Amino acid sequence: MVLKATISAFMVTLLGLFAMLLTQDADMNLVYAAFCVSPYFLLITLIYFHFNKLRKKMKVFDKPSFAFEGVYSFIYYMLFSILLIVLLFVSTLGDEYEHKAYADLGGVISEMFPLILILSIFLSLFSSITYVWSLKSWKTLIPTFLAYILFSVLVSIFSTVGREVKDAERERRDLADNLKEGRFEWAGAMSNPEGYPVQLYKGTFIFPKDENYEFTFSEGNTVNYHAKWGEAGAETYKRMMSLPKAIDVTWYSFSENTFYQYHDTIDYNKLLTLFKQPYIERRTTDDVEEHYDKIIFGFAPGGRLVIWASGSGYRRIEIGEYQAKKATVDQKVSDSKELVSGDLFNQEWRNKVLTDTMIVPLTIQMAKKNQPVSEDYWHKLSKTYVWSPNFVIATEIKTFDASFLYFNAERFVFDERAKNIPLEKRGIPHNIYIKWYDQDQNRRGVNFEFDEADVFKKFNAFFERDKNIKADMEITIDTQNNKAIARLKNAEHQLLLMETKIIKYEKRF
Repeated sequence: MVLKATISAFMVTLLGLFAMLLTQDADMNLVYAAFCVSPYFLLITLIYFHFNKLRKKMKVFDKPSFAFEGVYSFIYYMLFSILLIVLLFVSTLGDEYEHKAYADLGGVISEMFPLILILSIFLSLFSSITYVWSLKSWKTLIPTFLAYILFSVLVSIFSTVGREVKDAERERRDLADNLKEGRFEWAGAMSNPEGYPVQLYKGTFIFPKDENYEFTFSEGNTVNYHAKWGEAGAETYKRMMSLPKAIDVTWYSFSENTFYQYHDTIDYNKLLTLFKQPYIERRTTDDVEEHYDKIIFGFAPGGRLVIWASGSGYRRIEIGEYQAKKATVDQKVSDSKELVSGDLFNQEWRNKVLTDTMIVPLTIQMAKKNQPVSEDYWHKLSKTYVWSPNFVIATEIKTFDASFLYFNAERFVFDERAKNIPLEKRGIPHNIYIKWYDQDQNRRGVNFEFDEADVFKKFNAFFERDKNIKADMEITIDTQNNKAIARLKNAEHQLLLMETKIIKYEKRF
């Protein structure tokens, strides 16, 4: 009997602690804590089983009763669990550092009470069943231990499902609350034109309600390598936060050797409208719901700042164009010849950025040599007119995707489901790529790669007749003659923009 009681105490302690951990989303700290207190609970469980043996000899509450034993053992384990915290409180009185954790004795007991309660329930359940029924013989004791293990597995399953349901509900409530408060999961990103590197000096997002947030583009390089205007480069950390109603940013333009600062409002309402509304984009097999999750800050020469909202799919919309002022930063540039990467005030770093061909391509370095930086050019790229795409597609083409990339760096995708696309202000197209599959499921495509000087000249010529003029961009795909045509067209005028051949890809591409 002594051996069975001792083994039972070990098994009940281990399984009780294990079952308690299974009910929690346990991390290594909790597992370590359970390991550290296991000798204490082993001791009190040994006392429970051997004291109960003494009860039988003394014939005090010695008749087996699940109800009595369950209540008695639960009170027993609860009292000794609370006693452990009291003992830790007393034992650390002479150590100021260790005592900090237990100084608020009532608070510690209150915080630990859910774990104490769960552990006491498992210990009392396993102990009472073992004492009342299983200690009779090894034939009943061993299957009982196996049943405890199976029970622990079921506890783990139900606890996991319960936590997942609870987490999903909490996530749903948090999402609804964040949406109501205008909070979204997003990151900021830095952009600059090819060959005109910049580096953030200081940045602050100014939110409508929440505290301001100082940011750096810390998830990438301090300057953008292989930069393209409008495309995200170095980023802030992605996190759940409000959208900024204003920003305070100071940056350094290497090409101009100038600091710029913009401290003012941005179009918060447009940002909020876009981020609140998910959109659908087609993928290979089905449609996918996408969201805006990035705000891109484009720093151009002359202190021009363009902001875009970018989606998780193929979508980028301009929020606004803003003008920064030249700024003075009171910090002397070091004359040291030792390179300090990322240090704006290290002359060698400035020299490296302007001569690194991955940052400023050699062709641009040569073209810019002794030439002033054109500030008006970046304003010209943002030029918009009121027009709408209109697709005239051969009847055998049932589905297609049309990707638009504009000179103002906006992106958008249309497909055959887009009917009566509204007339609105749009940039001048840089590239239009349309793809589809023929009857044999072979891929076909059309690529309108517009020459910058030519397409700007044609748009100006068409729209400058009347400041209120509107037009369709009619895109015709003629599979019979193997060609595609893009033209501007309205009731009074039409103007050919480009004609190109249909691309026939390899079979099954």
